Amino acid sequence: MESDQENPVVAQTASERLDEYLAAYPHLADRILRQFLVSLHERGVVSIDQIYDEARISAGAGPTNSSGNPNVVEAPRGGSSEREIVNDLTRKYAVSFFSRHQIDSIINLALKREEADKLRAIVSLNSVSFRLISDTLRRFCALPEGEMQLPPDEAIGIRVGLIRHFISDQLEFIAIAKKYLRIRDFEQIVDRIIGAESGMGRIGGKAAGMFLASTIISNRREPSTQEPALPKEFITPLQRAMDGEDSVAIPESFFLRSDVIEDFIAFNGFGEYQNQKYKTPEEIRKEYRLIRGVFRNGEFPAGIVDRLRGVLNAVGPHPLIVRSSSLLEDRFGTAFSGKYASIFVANQGSMEHRLRELLGAIAEVYASALGPDPLLYRREHDLIDYQEDMAVLIQKVIGRRFGPYFAPMFAGVAFSQNEYRWSPRIKKEEGLMRIVMGLGTRAVDRVGSEFPRMVALGMPTLRHESTMPEVMKHSQRTIDVINMQRNKMESITIDQLWAQAQDLPMLDRLFSIRKDGMLASPPGTYIDCPAGDLFVTFDKLMAEARFPNQMRRILGKLEQAYGVPVDVEFAHDGERLYLLQCRTLSQVEEGERVHVPTDVPDERVVFTANKFIRTGLIDGVQFVVYIDPRDYDGLATKEARTAVARVVGRLNDALAKRSFILIGPGRWGSNDIRLGVPVTYADISKSKMLIEVARERDGYVPEVSFGTHFFQDLVEARIAYLPLYPDDRRNRYNETFLHESPNSLARVLPEAADMTGVVRVIDVAGVSDGRLLRVVMDGESDLALAYLAD
Repeated sequence: MESDQENPVVAQTASERLDEYLAAYPHLADRILRQFLVSLHERGVVSIDQIYDEARISAGAGPTNSSGNPNVVEAPRGGSSEREIVNDLTRKYAVSFFSRHQIDSIINLALKREEADKLRAIVSLNSVSFRLISDTLRRFCALPEGEMQLPPDEAIGIRVGLIRHFISDQLEFIAIAKKYLRIRDFEQIVDRIIGAESGMGRIGGKAAGMFLASTIISNRREPSTQEPALPKEFITPLQRAMDGEDSVAIPESFFLRSDVIEDFIAFNGFGEYQNQKYKTPEEIRKEYRLIRGVFRNGEFPAGIVDRLRGVLNAVGPHPLIVRSSSLLEDRFGTAFSGKYASIFVANQGSMEHRLRELLGAIAEVYASALGPDPLLYRREHDLIDYQEDMAVLIQKVIGRRFGPYFAPMFAGVAFSQNEYRWSPRIKKEEGLMRIVMGLGTRAVDRVGSEFPRMVALGMPTLRHESTMPEVMKHSQRTIDVINMQRNKMESITIDQLWAQAQDLPMLDRLFSIRKDGMLASPPGTYIDCPAGDLFVTFDKLMAEARFPNQMRRILGKLEQAYGVPVDVEFAHDGERLYLLQCRTLSQVEEGERVHVPTDVPDERVVFTANKFIRTGLIDGVQFVVYIDPRDYDGLATKEARTAVARVVGRLNDALAKRSFILIGPGRWGSNDIRLGVPVTYADISKSKMLIEVARERDGYVPEVSFGTHFFQDLVEARIAYLPLYPDDRRNRYNETFLHESPNSLARVLPEAADMTGVVRVIDVAGVSDGRLLRVVMDGESDLALAYLAD
């Protein structure tokens, strides 16, 4: 610091600079000088008491006398003349000891605090328009960041207010977000929000989780209460990517605010549908198809249409995904995994065609909030009376174009905790990943006869398949893509992909080549073989270890920030990893180990199992709903198989107050009705256990389903899961009990009596002299036993 005597030229320059600011902001003169007074005190130049004593002496009042008595006023309140002297003294010391650069920084802090006060006042209001809060935020962000930052208490208060207004009112989320989100981060949200200027709404749970997670991952510092200055090269959260080996970004995104759905409903007179949540499950199911059609043909307010047209102009003819972002979605404890619609839009053709497709997709997402799955899920979690507004997240799809197709190189879902461990060498805390080639739909949904690649992130080359034929049989043979010419999402074979995609990057890391009955990774980057010998294995990608290690570090950082396990959805375009979603992970609750009894008489055993067992005990089962794989396979039409699912749904309602389990073929909830009964969450939510039967001769194979949306439903609803392999000679399977016990379907559900040939309902006590079914599962020994217990 330099004084007047030492360098009068500098002092003069600083003096002129300060006077220039005071002349430019006369209404803020007191605040500016007060900030200089604080800065002089904090830097040890001169204390506040010294300046006030000097001012009192100059005013003829004498210095302050400290008595040490808290009940005695040490000095009378100074008058206006004394305050003017304090300001003059503050100015004198400031221009004597601060350089021009330091004066600029202190002035900037004073201006920021002025704007921060206005912003704090606005965000503390319960009801405020989007225009008012966004304009105030932009004025704050227009100021240079500077070297001097807002005090922690001021910054935290404003962050919390902005989070409540724009993102979420959930306290658990706020507690984390306020540590990582800066005030300036919100400007990037505001610039991409779509909604009426006079209204106010939030961006919803899915968008909130993605935005916060990207901020946490990109944060090079420890979380802090400070509002830190960032380097010039800092990139905002909607564009940021980490440098180095953990580079990650998020897709270009736009946020349709949560209050827009209310405008849409009012604009079209759809208010009558707001009470769907109070109807019976059967009424909700029957009316949902009508609601979807009505909503899809609804109109949007002109202002919203104009903003969406602007979005399409900004992104050009690039594929989009329109995703739900409900205020209830991805919250702590209730993820709503897969409950709402997400619609891919090819976004090709004329502007008006593209706009119609986008509006239709948004309306479809809105309608999905009134479907049976989310409404019954809300009912199960005591959220039915919550005023649920649906925000919508519009994003550019990550990927590349090859021929008429567009898709990422690979995508999937990853978990910070691995609840599915097929080897004792795998550690729970090292995480798990489900990865597929193409769009990530196959990683989170139960589709087709193939499996995604399951990766234990701590041991990425360790597969759960035991033989090479098993690897080839279950490897991905179908790729989900967007067909840009047909304007729709579709599934293509490897043959179709290979005809168009040989120049894509990373193919050598995704494919293995079959030769002499074995699979091997390509030796170089060029692949020269027919498509029939290619298998999606990701073997080279896993052997290189860089990508699984990157995912492991990302998950670890997020879990540390959230304080609980998390899962993320991701996509990779061949150059960069993109984060699509982040939410807290519902945990499978395992009690103390239970020992499987060995002295149960054979006639009381219903079944045993020895694969993929999780520890648990299901006791007092009164009813078994059983669908034999052979009976189901005998149904010739899609309608007949769908009818089975509807009967299961009605049984779910009829037996809601009883203890029952479901036993059926292959994959419950599969999108492919050939592989299992196409139930949804609403059809199985009341069951105690879901059992999948794999009969080799029928071709039904249970999927390793951990990580799918369907599996998350089971976890959150505390529904136990077990696969059965009756054809394994080590297992017992009591077909006499399951096939020959009297069928109580007609008694429990008279209107479904015509389905008794396929759907069996066994009244356990009625057929076993009052006994009930007990299922004992020991994960440590990988054994399970179901038997009739006294």
